[in-house]
Amino acid sequence: MCGEIPAIWVEQERMGLFELTKPGLRKSDAAILRVELLGSMSVQMLDGSLITPTGAKTRGLLAILALSDRRAVTRRSLAHLLWSRRSDEQARASLRQEIHRLSDVLSPLGTDILDVQRHTLALKPILTAVDAERYLNATASGILKLPGTDAALLTDLDSVDPALDEWLAAQRNRLQQHLIATLEQALLSLSETEQKMIAASRLLHLDRLNENAWKVQLRELARRNDTRAGLFSAEQCLAAFRETLDAEPGPSTMAVISELRAQHVNGKGALERGTTPPDAGRPELSDLAIHLPSGQSSADHFEHHGVLSGHIASVGFLQMMAGPRLPISAGQVETLFDLLAAELVQFGFLSIFPPCNISSDKEKGTRSENLPQPDYLVETKFQACTILPGTFSAETHDNAARLTIRVTDQRRGNVIIWADRFHITPETIDDIAALLTTEIAWRIAVTEARNAAGRSAEDLLPVEAGLRALALVSRNDPGSYLQVQMLLERALQREPDHPFLLLVSAIFRLVRSFEQWSVVKYKEDIDAATDAARHLVRVMPESITGRLILTRLLLNNPIDQTYGCSLLEELKSVTPSGGVIATIDAYSSLANGDAAAAYDAVELFMKSHPTHPFMDLFDVDFVLLLLLTGRTSDAVRRAKTSLSTAPTRIAMLVLCLAALDQLQREGAADTQGERDVLKDYLARLAPCLSVNMVMAHYSHFPASQRIILTKLLISAGIPETAPAASQGR
Repeated sequence: MCGEIPAIWVEQERMGLFELTKPGLRKSDAAILRVELLGSMSVQMLDGSLITPTGAKTRGLLAILALSDRRAVTRRSLAHLLWSRRSDEQARASLRQEIHRLSDVLSPLGTDILDVQRHTLALKPILTAVDAERYLNATASGILKLPGTDAALLTDLDSVDPALDEWLAAQRNRLQQHLIATLEQALLSLSETEQKMIAASRLLHLDRLNENAWKVQLRELARRNDTRAGLFSAEQCLAAFRETLDAEPGPSTMAVISELRAQHVNGKGALERGTTPPDAGRPELSDLAIHLPSGQSSADHFEHHGVLSGHIASVGFLQMMAGPRLPISAGQVETLFDLLAAELVQFGFLSIFPPCNISSDKEKGTRSENLPQPDYLVETKFQACTILPGTFSAETHDNAARLTIRVTDQRRGNVIIWADRFHITPETIDDIAALLTTEIAWRIAVTEARNAAGRSAEDLLPVEAGLRALALVSRNDPGSYLQVQMLLERALQREPDHPFLLLVSAIFRLVRSFEQWSVVKYKEDIDAATDAARHLVRVMPESITGRLILTRLLLNNPIDQTYGCSLLEELKSVTPSGGVIATIDAYSSLANGDAAAAYDAVELFMKSHPTHPFMDLFDVDFVLLLLLTGRTSDAVRRAKTSLSTAPTRIAMLVLCLAALDQLQREGAADTQGERDVLKDYLARLAPCLSVNMVMAHYSHFPASQRIILTKLLISAGIPETAPAASQGR
């Protein structure tokens, strides 16, 4: 980034990638064919002779085989990737021709490199070496032994076919994310400063917003007393964040930059003396003014109060009483907010300021100036009204009030993150408080996670790492799961009993289990999620959310289902029926074979919380519930919405296919065309997927539900068992 390139890096760049063969093997013994995929494709024999295919389709065929993790690829998948615009028959015929062309290209090798079977193709692993594999298999301890790369895969294969373009994008993202995650791990595990600087430079080349890499680079330049290079690097860091996010780096990065500036002005400081201040990334609240950029006050950085106090954010309340004849008493309103504050505290990740009452809009301005400044302000207004039939109340009630509520982010211009209206009576105060609690807590958690999403640093405070993990999980992108796991593992090593970290860990493992098609890995994730939820309940027994997540996980294990059901009944007695518990109740009813009760519970939740974050986090559960309770159109709509933002999710593709098939059976729509497209796409993403693999996720369901789902999956075109070529893998 600045200054001279270390000699060790120069030496590494001189190394040929294919000098890096398996230990104990000479280069000539390792492989007789070398396939280079970084940049444009290049294919070499041992003597250096180039035999790169000239045809784009031929190169595409070889590239797919080379990046298949040495597994056999079905002819059907190959045909669809290379000829997606042709009919199946034409695509298969074209594939046969390209197989012959590729065999002819490879014939100078004098041996058969391709493993050609009736239904599959593969490259023989012992005879071939692929440069990209070195990076995809690299570990933190070995990543720096490889030359630096910008991870530009197969630049000569763009626009060959739309399906191949999608596949290329996924492969490029897969490689880049692996490199970023591995280099981030190297920053934590490497002991030599010079190697850390190399890892930081490579990481910034791939991800210019990686705060961990910036801090390693800045601290080392400061330690070397190279303030000129350090300040130049700091300006690069600030410019990267301003240009990309229109924001500044996080507090710990700004602290290092401030130390550099102070070192330059004063010629002294802890960093200049060659030491690193303890907890450099964790400034005390009283020290914030020292680390602030020029022109900013401590009020501008009040957003960090929650993180510094061990919570993700702070919450304050502002109550307004409107009208002289409010039908509910001030004492009842106070009860509502006492309940709300108490239940928000139970989440374990929010700091709660006591409510403040005002009587008019005129008083609001003067009173709010003297209030503590929380991260989020819950503003409420009560007005007299007559409750309307069909609203949230057990019965029509003349003695009712209208509660208007909005939650604003105080640090970002009072942006409203959630608002709603409720009719409230003395009899519904408890239920309303519970509904508000789950909405406010999860809206804030998701908002904080999104606000932290721009920071990809791994050297975060544990709570910040948990927020970053939640942001990534909320994207529903399986490609980010490795990074999420690393974030949570490191955070929990530092704070193993933190309620928020345990909650996010349980959620992550459950969400990732949806995409696990190995029975062993699926069980590992469910068990790990259950352990995290149990730990959370032990640490914080009053956590309703922790017990709800634990209940959902216990229902997955036939041995624990009875305990899970009893825990659910216990929670029902202290939780309103329309809250998050309705989703767990629906799943429990379905697992017990009562589809009608499951339907009622889903209906209640969607009516009470139509846009709750749970709908996105656990959308696989929701689509399954909608499908198996007869709400087929809603299941299709929900599945399509999810796939529009994360199209590579196999679990959602499977359920969408099943729902479209059921919609056709019901005569509601002709879905054949959509199913064909989805089926081909699914075959490319998961050629070895079978109905048996999917149903392994639902072995805890009763036979009646399993039969329904199995028939839908088979009818949708998913093979009942894995193809012969994938057996045993």
